[in-house]
Amino acid sequence: MRWTRAAVTIGIVGALTVPVAGTATAAPAAQSAAHAVAVKCQLMDFVGYYCGYTSQNTYADRGDTGAKVKEIQALLILHGYSVGPSGVDGRFGAGTEGAVKRFQSAKKIGVDGKVGPNTWYYLRTPGA
Repeated sequence: MRWTRAAVTIGIVGALTVPVAGTATAAPAAQSAAHAVAVKCQLMDFVGYYCGYTSQNTYADRGDTGAKVKEIQALLILHGYSVGPSGVDGRFGAGTEGAVKRFQSAKKIGVDGKVGPNTWYYLRTPGA
């Protein structure tokens, strides 16, 4: 019985102490002032960093478009990587691919310019 109460208490405390942890904004130093882009991202439960475009972590590579690419671009900017002069435009082009490769190299994960499960993990997870 005592163990059950402890488990319930921990569950309740965990639920109460892990709400949205905060927000982060970033303007990457790697971009010139003319191309500086600010993004607003939140740290959310069970997602990690979320920038308002999609919470899914679906595979993406050069040529893709849409919300998942905007999320990737915003997360890269949050981490300090320039995605090119267009900023968050939803098109996975050369600028985004280059930023992904630089990010992957810095995190010492496979450098292929594609955003799969490992890259999503490092983009979304604080301190990873």
